[in-house]
Amino acid sequence: MKNPTILFTGGHPTPAIAVIEEIRKTHPSWNIVWVGRSHTFEGKKEHSPEYMLIRSMDIPFINLTTGRLQRSLSWYTLPSLLKFPYGFVRSITLLRTYRPSVVVSFGGYIALPVSCAAYLMRIPVVTHEQVHKPGISNSLIACIAQKICVSYEDTLDWVPKEKSVVTGLPVRSGIFTPSVNPSFTIPKDKLPILYITGGSTGAESLNNKLFPIIPKLLNNYIIIHQTGGLSHAASEDMRMHLGLLKSRYISRPFFLTTDLSWIYHHVDGIIGRSGANTIGELLYFHIPAVFVPLPWSGGGEQKKNAQFYLVHEKGIIVDQDAISEESLVHAVQTFVHTSRVRRGNRFASLIHATGAENIVREIQRVLSSYESR
Repeated sequence: MKNPTILFTGGHPTPAIAVIEEIRKTHPSWNIVWVGRSHTFEGKKEHSPEYMLIRSMDIPFINLTTGRLQRSLSWYTLPSLLKFPYGFVRSITLLRTYRPSVVVSFGGYIALPVSCAAYLMRIPVVTHEQVHKPGISNSLIACIAQKICVSYEDTLDWVPKEKSVVTGLPVRSGIFTPSVNPSFTIPKDKLPILYITGGSTGAESLNNKLFPIIPKLLNNYIIIHQTGGLSHAASEDMRMHLGLLKSRYISRPFFLTTDLSWIYHHVDGIIGRSGANTIGELLYFHIPAVFVPLPWSGGGEQKKNAQFYLVHEKGIIVDQDAISEESLVHAVQTFVHTSRVRRGNRFASLIHATGAENIVREIQRVLSSYESR
């Protein structure tokens, strides 16, 4: 098959982008399309980070509306479930239109109807699991996938081993090659740099806890803040009241890879959530962190991610409800000095990612297997 179409889908675009980069390098004739969310939140005007990332790579982006499978019952459970049939039927239409040779899933509720439709239409599914223990959607996708790629060895205890392989977590190549200058202005103050992030979509509840503390931190640090769309207006409002400290606070709803690479290469510490992507990328740069896991993440996933990080690197876990000015300032002061001592060794010990290469190899094997039938 000279020019197969590979349809990517899922709620985790960052590792998917790493795989797409590898495909473009090794199989430039392959066609790529993406099925995902064009908006992070329904009814909001702001485009989702995945939409901006995928479109910046000139990849066709198809929006899909569907329902979430939830672990607990709430007022939103039934309306959400009622959207799943629509998402499933829409997925069948998309697969008939684009006729992909393989569907590559990066998990989450968006990927479930697409993967189910692909299975029904006998299109092979390759799925990647980022975290140690799959959630509901990924567990179901694993049952119907042709190949399951996992980031960690212990994930094999939760998926069918006979069709699983440990590939590692794909990491975008762009984060290893920072631009000389970022798109934002860094003040000339010789101060440590902190990066605050709630992941690609931000973290509104965390930001609300941090906004009253940030002015205190700016006395001793430069802060770069990825706020997400919902908190950006509040961050700008706070910035207008910072007076002479205003230049030390840089906020954006979302940072593209070029800016994020610069941040990773220059930052002294991070405060934020502990999603799988954040954990994986920070491990490559040995950046000490104060993690505030998402309190309602499924199965305590984010707390487990943070605990895994602490086994390998310097860090502190703080429960969101326990955040105070005193506790946060103390935590930051503790790890930033460690970071500045370690900075000289950071780049020498950088481990280059092979996760993307390994997953592309598995996609190629699945393609070859179906071609021979």
